[in-house]
Amino acid sequence: MSRDRNIQQHYFTRDREGIFRTNEGFDTVAKSAGLDNGFIKAALHPYCVYKAPQELLARGEADESRYPEAFGVFHADNGDLVIGRTVYVSADFTGQRSAFFTHHYVVPKERQEAFVREPERLFALRGFRSSYDIQDGKTIPELDELDYDAAAKPEDPDRLLGRLRLDRTGFLQLLYAVMASLTNKKKVYVALDADVSAASAEAKRLMELVYRCLPYAMRRQLGFVTYQSEPEGKQHYHVMFVEKGSIRLPDRQLEKDYLFDLPNERIHGVDASGTEHSYLDYVWEHRGDPAGLERFYDFCEEALQDAGPAALALPAYSQLCGLFRIEQGQDSFYEQNRAGTVKGILQYLTAETMGRKKRLNQLLGKLIRKELMDGDSVPTAEFVTPLLEYYAFADEGTKTLLIASFALYIRRAASAASGDFRAAVPLIDPLRKQNAVFLAVLKQLYEQHPQTAEQYAAYRITASGSVKEFLDEIKFWLVSADDLLLQHFFRNEVLKKLKQLLKAEKSRRMEVAKNTYIYFDRLPEREGKPQFEDFCMQLKLEIQLELLEDLTPTGLSYEDLLQLEFMLDPPQPELVHNLNSGGRMTLDLLTAVYRVLTLERRKPSDVVAAIEKLGPLDLDRAQDLLKKTLGDKVGPETFGKIAYAFSRPDAGIRGGGGYEAGYDFDRMLEYVAAQTRGTDMIYEFMIWSAGDSRFSGGSGIDVHYRAALTRYFDRHDAKAFKNKPVKELLLGVPNEAFAAVFKEIKLKQDPGIIQFVLRYKRRLFRLTLLGLPLLLIIILLSTFWTPMMGAILRPAPTLTVETLPEKTSQPVVTVKASATDGGYDPNPKIFVNGQPVGTGQISEPVVLMIGENTIEIKAENKYGKASEPVVKKVQLDLPMQGPPLPASSASKAGGGTPSGGASGAQNSSEPVAGPKFIPANTKGKTEQQINSGAR
Repeated sequence: MSRDRNIQQHYFTRDREGIFRTNEGFDTVAKSAGLDNGFIKAALHPYCVYKAPQELLARGEADESRYPEAFGVFHADNGDLVIGRTVYVSADFTGQRSAFFTHHYVVPKERQEAFVREPERLFALRGFRSSYDIQDGKTIPELDELDYDAAAKPEDPDRLLGRLRLDRTGFLQLLYAVMASLTNKKKVYVALDADVSAASAEAKRLMELVYRCLPYAMRRQLGFVTYQSEPEGKQHYHVMFVEKGSIRLPDRQLEKDYLFDLPNERIHGVDASGTEHSYLDYVWEHRGDPAGLERFYDFCEEALQDAGPAALALPAYSQLCGLFRIEQGQDSFYEQNRAGTVKGILQYLTAETMGRKKRLNQLLGKLIRKELMDGDSVPTAEFVTPLLEYYAFADEGTKTLLIASFALYIRRAASAASGDFRAAVPLIDPLRKQNAVFLAVLKQLYEQHPQTAEQYAAYRITASGSVKEFLDEIKFWLVSADDLLLQHFFRNEVLKKLKQLLKAEKSRRMEVAKNTYIYFDRLPEREGKPQFEDFCMQLKLEIQLELLEDLTPTGLSYEDLLQLEFMLDPPQPELVHNLNSGGRMTLDLLTAVYRVLTLERRKPSDVVAAIEKLGPLDLDRAQDLLKKTLGDKVGPETFGKIAYAFSRPDAGIRGGGGYEAGYDFDRMLEYVAAQTRGTDMIYEFMIWSAGDSRFSGGSGIDVHYRAALTRYFDRHDAKAFKNKPVKELLLGVPNEAFAAVFKEIKLKQDPGIIQFVLRYKRRLFRLTLLGLPLLLIIILLSTFWTPMMGAILRPAPTLTVETLPEKTSQPVVTVKASATDGGYDPNPKIFVNGQPVGTGQISEPVVLMIGENTIEIKAENKYGKASEPVVKKVQLDLPMQGPPLPASSASKAGGGTPSGGASGAQNSSEPVAGPKFIPANTKGKTEQQINSGAR
């Protein structure tokens, strides 16, 4: 590595000893003091190698000058530029064997730019050593400069390419491959059609031409060597010229790389068909004009500052090539793609780099002015959008120019479309992304061409497809162009669109009206725009008028009415003043209904006042609406509201001292009962009414309500008090007057005998005292009749047994049976195979034996009478799992005799031989577990 800014030197060959070894062999024999030993071993030694051409070795060529030199250039990992040359040495220090000599110059990365910009510093370099005497020491001087032929001129490209049999296509393929290799890790191997001794010199000339055709950023990465015996990749070499005949295909290692086997006219792996060729075309045009290429590279260098990996991409240079041609006055390239040109410039021009990229900034300004001056030009949205991004970081002068340009572009677009303003919309919409730009352009349009500004505002409002889009649009104009909102035309467009939305959203009309009303009601304060109070007031009034105009009260739901809070709680004076008589009547009706539905928020007197304000016809309509909306919501929270649906505001004292009821109590009770049929809600309503003053009178209950209650039970609920919970609920009412009414109604619903007893209870009491002995006899007989008859009749129980399977593979079956004897013994005992298993009804598991099993079930009551036994036979077939059980074991388990023996007479008192039922304490166990437990 470099110690300072001096250029370091390095010699490598075969000698008696070296810096890193004390015996003879290949090693570094001398180096400059600034070179680090680790750097030499890691970065330089891998490139100190030479294999002589097979052709020269085969014929025993002794002339060293006939052997090609290997001129190599690469960039080390630390950024230093390494320039080296390796030559063939026919005899080493012993004079007995051949060797090679490598001379390296290591240029610090801080000084490599001169070699990048001036190719002759590399390709006309002089001063390479071909030998060294180690007696002169192992330290060689550092250099301030390298000696090169500054006057050297590259060979004419056409003459060189003609001699190497490379046409335009072949050369551009080579150039493309070299550029691509910098990023895709592929190697470029080139075999020239030249004499072996001249091949390295020809390679150097060709490489110089390629080098001059590369942008500076690529030169800073490129590594190459002019001679290598075989195609063998090295880390920092991208291009390697190899001996003729060494590229042999097929070769799986080589097929992935770029191969130029020129003697065989074969180029492999290069596919530039999908690449833009603007750059390649330009390079070919200027292949003999180094100055022209350098001007282009200077332009690219400025544009690609801080571009990173993009500086190595061929498409970037093709794009910059077009921009460079436009900068040089070739306007046809701009005319072909105006929007693409502007976008391409801004791809490289940013707020951070515009100060350093003056040529691009100037080019963009030139194009903007050109477009402005071209009266026939109608830019597209693709042209305007990138300029809008540029506006964000342009200088003030350019911003002013852009605003004027945008306004002019919009006017041109509107005029060019024969009055169809929609052609200008794609140019204006992108401006909305930046409020300051949009407002500035809109003001210019409104001052110079008001119709265009008005048309755009009308278009945007009309294009709102939903309420949300409409409100978002209003907010945008409020923020971006608040002065325009005060214009008469804007108000008209907003009102027109608002009416359309209310008519279109029929299913959600109430919700739409509510949301828009609240939005405009809060807008001035929320946005800090008090100047919009009148504008918003007008919109709110229009919302209410439009809603009332098409409103049908009978079609409203409970939720709809609650959504009308913005209009009914309370109605605004300006709304009332703008309504005709029909509208006012509708408003009064809705207000009365709304107050009833929101009774919990207000005083009852306010509700009464709203109802009394209605005429007879509107009162009926309001009460019908209340009944409809409360129909599915009848409950304790709505009882008080339901009463208003049956009120009679015109009721009062009548002649004869009587008075009419203030409520239609009969229909009220029927309504509650009908809406809550199948529940006890009507009784809860009655209990609730006992605590409401509207249902009480001087005696604790309104006489009309008392009569209505009686009539309700007589007509619709004649058995209510036979239901114990209902009876307890009604008779437990805390109002004594109501309790007395319910007792009377209960008495009317009692059976005749009870009514008779209650009516003549004193007389019946006296008679009861005289007939007491008879009564005791009747009681005793009723108590002991059934046991007596059972003991006398001794009926046998009836046994019912569920079906069991005739065959099964399961070792346990469940016996289900039930027994009864007509009521004398409700729970007879049930026996399975002689063992008691339960009473009344059983479900017992029984373990089976392999083969046929007999199960006997019978029942016996408490009087000792037994049913006829039921016998079931079940065949158990189990798959053989092991050796069969011994016969004696099976006999023991089943209670039978051994196989082949005579069976004795079976005592009738013993249970029938068969399977064993599972006792209650062994349920869930296998037969083996039960038997083992028994043992």
